[in-house]
Amino acid sequence: MKKFLPIIFSIAIIAFGVVFIVSGISTIANKDKFDTQLKATVVDVQEEWESSADPDDSDRLVHIAYIDYEIDGKKFEHVRAPEQNDNLKVGDTVDILVQSQNPEKISALNPTKGGIIFIAAGSVAAIIGCVSTVRAFTKKG
Repeated sequence: MKKFLPIIFSIAIIAFGVVFIVSGISTIANKDKFDTQLKATVVDVQEEWESSADPDDSDRLVHIAYIDYEIDGKKFEHVRAPEQNDNLKVGDTVDILVQSQNPEKISALNPTKGGIIFIAAGSVAAIIGCVSTVRAFTKKG
C-alpha cells in the first residue's frame, strides 16, 4: 500500500489542478454575463481568523466585508463582497459587476484576472502532479 500512496497523492494533485483550470476557464467564459457595473455600500466588516496552510506561519486576522446593492429596484443585502480588502470600512463604496439576468451573481471589476489566477495555479498543480506521478512510476525499488 505504501508503494501506491505517492501515486494516489500525485493523481489527486492532478485532479485538483484540472478542477482549478476548468474553474478559471469557466470564469473567463462567463465574464461577459457580468454586464452591469454598480456601486455597492459596505454595511458590515467582520473579523475572522484565517488558518495558515504552512504550519510554520501563524494564523492571521482577516476582515470580511459585506455589501448592500440595488438593481432594478431589487435590493440585495449583506452579501459577501467579491473582492476583499483589509482597509474597507462600513460606509465605504465599492464598484462591482452584476449579471443583469441573474443579479445575485456578482463579481469584482476584473473577472478575467481571477480566471487567469485559477488557470495558472491549476496548471502548476497539474504539472507538479504529472512530474510526481512519473517519478513514482520510475522509482526503483
